[in-house]
Amino acid sequence: MRSRADLVAAFHRAMPDRVAQATDLWLGFEQGQAGNLPVLRRLLHTLKGEAHMLELAACGDLAELTETVIDAVRGGARPTQLTGDSLLGALEALGLLSASAGEAAPLDLGPVQETLRAAHAELTGAGAPAREAAPPRAPATESALPPRFDPAAAPDPAAPPAALDAAAVGALLHEMQRLHGEREVLQRRLREAQRMLRALLVEIDPRGAADRVAERITKTLGYGAEIERLLGAVRADWSSNEFAAGRALGELDEVVRRASVVRTERLLNQVSLAARSAARMLGKDVEVRVEGTGLLDAAVERRLEPALLHLVRNAVDHGIEPADVRARRGKPARGAVAVTVVQTDAAVRVEVKDDGGGVDFARLREVLAEAVPDVASLDDAELIPYLFAHGLTTTRSVGAISGRGVGLDVVAREIGALGGQVRVDSRPGLGTTILLVVPKSPHGEEVVPVTCGRFRCAVPTHAVHSVMLLEELLHTSDGPRVRLAGGSGVELVPLYALGAVLGDGGQPAPGDAALVLHHAAGLFAVSVDGYENPRLVALVRSEELPWSSPLVRGVAPTADGEAMLLLDVERVFAWARQAPREAPARAAAAAPKREPLALVVPKREPLALVVEDAPVARELLSGILRAIGLRVEEASDGREGLARARAAPPDVVLTDLEMPYMNGLEMVAELRRTPALARVPVVVLTTQTAATHAENVAALRELGVRAVLSKQRFVEEELRRIVAESLGGA
Repeated sequence: MRSRADLVAAFHRAMPDRVAQATDLWLGFEQGQAGNLPVLRRLLHTLKGEAHMLELAACGDLAELTETVIDAVRGGARPTQLTGDSLLGALEALGLLSASAGEAAPLDLGPVQETLRAAHAELTGAGAPAREAAPPRAPATESALPPRFDPAAAPDPAAPPAALDAAAVGALLHEMQRLHGEREVLQRRLREAQRMLRALLVEIDPRGAADRVAERITKTLGYGAEIERLLGAVRADWSSNEFAAGRALGELDEVVRRASVVRTERLLNQVSLAARSAARMLGKDVEVRVEGTGLLDAAVERRLEPALLHLVRNAVDHGIEPADVRARRGKPARGAVAVTVVQTDAAVRVEVKDDGGGVDFARLREVLAEAVPDVASLDDAELIPYLFAHGLTTTRSVGAISGRGVGLDVVAREIGALGGQVRVDSRPGLGTTILLVVPKSPHGEEVVPVTCGRFRCAVPTHAVHSVMLLEELLHTSDGPRVRLAGGSGVELVPLYALGAVLGDGGQPAPGDAALVLHHAAGLFAVSVDGYENPRLVALVRSEELPWSSPLVRGVAPTADGEAMLLLDVERVFAWARQAPREAPARAAAAAPKREPLALVVPKREPLALVVEDAPVARELLSGILRAIGLRVEEASDGREGLARARAAPPDVVLTDLEMPYMNGLEMVAELRRTPALARVPVVVLTTQTAATHAENVAALRELGVRAVLSKQRFVEEELRRIVAESLGGA
């Protein structure tokens, strides 16, 4: 569990990105994207709730005041120039509040608050008559920026994936019902054949009457012929039924797949808008180019979006140099950020490239000096994995876009959760290229199966550079290397024994098969006993398994009833680098055996379900519950919470009230209508104001909730006490 101080630090680190997102949403709304307003309001509501729960009163109060202005616009009031100026000023102030956290002199928020109150009064008619809205800003010239985002030509950012084709699903459902009826008929035929077989067995029983031999032979032949006819007909009909059922299931799968697949245009439009907004906020002249398209599962797109937004904002902020620096380096005054999407059979590759200054490796060595004793001896490529460390930043100042350590660690987490990879190539003074490789669907993946001692494993195809037979090994002070010929010459690639990484021991040897794999900053090779051709497999993700391993991110069943362990390539590389290289035999024998794949089965503990759309608040609540010995399931809205509760009934539920898709009140009502969940204790936490709070409290009391707690006056000990009382002797 992270401490409250860690959660406060995480809140402040996330603030620049939230400010940038909120700014994008408001600027998009000014350009006609009406769907941005509820998303912006939800973001502010989340920020307000988290701030109050972490006792950051200044941030919480400012977010709440900003929310009132948004609510006035949502209520139908016409926004004016003052509206936009007050909101953008408030968002900037929220960013400054986080950036200056811990400083002795607090920020003077009086002018910002007065401007917000004036804007609210203007919108609601409680003050001076509303001024006419200022004419829209003149769009940037075509030479400076890509064409203006057209909200009519792109889907609403908050819109759900394409709905299922009801007619197609209905037809397929009817076909499946017909096929089910056919199988019932076939079952009756089989039962009739079984009855006749029993009669035949009676007739051929040697203990039967000897004087009826001829009659019994005649009956036996008749029964046998009829059984053969029945079974032949059943076999033919069953084959036809099975074929039709398989075809119907395939068509149903295709309908569902089409409904869950989205094109990347909406995502790329959001990326373009975010990059342009970041350039405008930072006063930089940047050309943003977006090229290519692809198809992704909607679940993959939802994880890819925040990672991609981080990358383009960081490219504009940290990558593109100020105009005077670019002039001294002989570069064009206008910087360039290019986002390119390429579709392959099994994956989508997204490249973010800038022509900026590249990673400041000298500064990175300074930052890492205390934590990494031998950092000065590492070359630039060996430093790149450290860019993924949580909270690491090389910037010397904090801006409204980035600089709080929110960057590649977030990108790596989101892409890693999809089973994808992040690869980085940076050249000082020339720019940085970051490649994201993600599977098209989270439900299946193309893998290369490998065998290694007692383990049957697999690695994603997109992570495999090549396969080879080891002929000559080069032994260096850093361990064995293997020569790999490429377009740029011969490269020496680190070589590890996969068996040693998995805990079985061993060393690479000539004659072994090896896989050359991509990692974040280059290539490495692992020796294996053997490998098979790539295949598409269905995966059970590691979070769905009753055990965990640091190297395994999923399991794929095999045709013989066994299972392949899908390896996390980045973690395999990190684990291999930590192992002692070329240890003498005696030292290796004396060393304790590493068991990274040891299964850990959790003991039975009370299960809590936390339903909260604010990530920091959700983590805070989950951490408190885990600290008192509970297992915790998390959900980000009422609909997901209800589904999780039905799948695994919890012992206690903590929920927010205001959430997307299904609010807390609706979810609790559904829980009470479900027999298995009707008596589950529920604790509600809310930031709602007193005006609506009393009505909701009354409704919640009728539904039998244990307590309704205020996030503004959140007391951890009170929550612990209520949960303990709710669990009783659990």
